[in-house]
Amino acid sequence: MKKNLLLLGILLALGIIIYFILNRSHTSTLANEPLTEFAIEDTATVTKLFIADHVGNTIKLERQPNSKLWKLNDKYLAREDAVNLILDMIKRISVRGSVPESGRDNMMKMMASSGKKLEIYTGEDTPAKIYYIGTNTPDHMGTIMLLEIPELGRSKDPYICHIEGFTGFLNPRIFTSEMEWRYTGIFEYPELQFKSVKVEHLAMPDQSFEMSYGGNNIIGIKGCRPNGQCDLAFTQIDSIGIKDYLLLYKKVHVESYNTYLKPAAADSIKRQVPVHRITVVDNNNQSHSVSIYPKRAKAPVPDANGVLTEWDPEYFWIVTEKGEMAMGQKYTFDPLLMPLSKFAR
Repeated sequence: MKKNLLLLGILLALGIIIYFILNRSHTSTLANEPLTEFAIEDTATVTKLFIADHVGNTIKLERQPNSKLWKLNDKYLAREDAVNLILDMIKRISVRGSVPESGRDNMMKMMASSGKKLEIYTGEDTPAKIYYIGTNTPDHMGTIMLLEIPELGRSKDPYICHIEGFTGFLNPRIFTSEMEWRYTGIFEYPELQFKSVKVEHLAMPDQSFEMSYGGNNIIGIKGCRPNGQCDLAFTQIDSIGIKDYLLLYKKVHVESYNTYLKPAAADSIKRQVPVHRITVVDNNNQSHSVSIYPKRAKAPVPDANGVLTEWDPEYFWIVTEKGEMAMGQKYTFDPLLMPLSKFAR
């Protein structure tokens, strides 16, 4: 028994020694190769990102002064979470190992024909670093990438890159769908900086209402007539319920602008009469509104009462005042679509 334990101890010690020798050798080899230094430790210096794929899609992301949101392709705001994921990758990325020599040539051809490119700028016209992104490793723990630093040139070898402590691959963080990159905020008033909220229930106009907000406890509510005029007063109102309702407008987001609808299908939906419409007038007298349409399910599904329905129980179609269509979760929008009877009698 003692001999077995001694033998086990010796084997364990030898294994540890071999591991550290190999690991030190690998680290030393990579340390001598500057084109393995993918990371930029201070991502606050990153001012612009440019992504391109092999079919011509491009994404330009630019940091905006005094804002947490980046500009997307000079026309939209970009999703904060998606930008932060790329910055986190840039900060923490490291090389896990080399691509086997036997697969190097095929990997280089694949990256040239179907890979993606990420250019990272830190205030200059020339990118500080450029990543060429290939496929993920079979164990889903790394992504094949190649680094170029303009003043040093492009690495002749691709490497397996990962984030230490992160289980998964990096490729999904670097995507080129403009609609997937778009910021999803619809109504976002963190300080409740608006004057009024009007909710029109087109299918039951007697339940439409308009709430006014003047700061602190200055609130009001009026019912709306079928013609849209809101001047019906009430003697009993739920002040606490109204305050809680107005707080919902601190942050209202759609799920995605990428609806996967063909233009003809989107136009067909927009030609219909919406079921609901929400309009917010901010403190600068700017009006922002969305129209809400039911979304058909792919197949009949049971509703909350177990009755089969043709309507999607989880999503609405949301159309902005600019005619842009998005998908909105009922979890988000249902609380905004309360009837007038919820607040006043």
